[in-house]
Amino acid sequence: MNLSTFQFPHKNTQPFLTTSSNLKLKEKLVDNILVDHTPSLVGMFNESKLIIKFIRARSWHEYLKLLWNHSRITKEVKGSRLLTKLGLRVPEIHEVGYGVLPSTNHEYLGYYIMENLTQSGFQELSKLIKENALNETLRKTIMQSIHNGLKAMRDNHIVFSDFHLDNVFANENGEIAWIDAGVTTYHSFSEKKFSKKHNHSITRYINYTYNGQELLLPAEKEMFSTLLVPIT
Repeated sequence: MNLSTFQFPHKNTQPFLTTSSNLKLKEKLVDNILVDHTPSLVGMFNESKLIIKFIRARSWHEYLKLLWNHSRITKEVKGSRLLTKLGLRVPEIHEVGYGVLPSTNHEYLGYYIMENLTQSGFQELSKLIKENALNETLRKTIMQSIHNGLKAMRDNHIVFSDFHLDNVFANENGEIAWIDAGVTTYHSFSEKKFSKKHNHSITRYINYTYNGQELLLPAEKEMFSTLLVPIT
């Protein structure tokens, strides 16, 4: 374990306790900010092109959840491992670090550094659909792969609660990768709770709009509706 800090243009981040790393990263300047919103900040190192994601702490209580591995960053890191075990493609995570102390000066719960999917030929699926960049056959292949992945999660009592098409990347061969995998596993004694959470996630995905625009076709909505489970 060691302490790590990173630098944005004109400011430094807080110290983090780096708990796992399989690379010797010399870069500390996050040159390119890709996304900066309430839940997180995502940036890229210009030299390595690796992606770093900082998870924001929305309250000091979220630091307590780090203690029993139930924080948002823990769920995303563990979620990536769970999806990998299911045979699903996710960005490889190279390094993970956690915020040291809750403080008004400590904005982030933690961070992780991961593979840059665009370097491997993947692009954000929602963008590809909006730009009409998919032919009918390729789109059908991709949607079937998403269906199969969600079914594998359902069959293993795993819920990807915040799933939408921004969380899928695809390449020209129809292969997909899942990102931001903040998933939850439910045990057999929580069957009813699992069913409700799963159905809510699938229904939300089917009806999700992007600036008022629905991206799923009627036939695709019907296909994903078959994933809903009866609640007894």
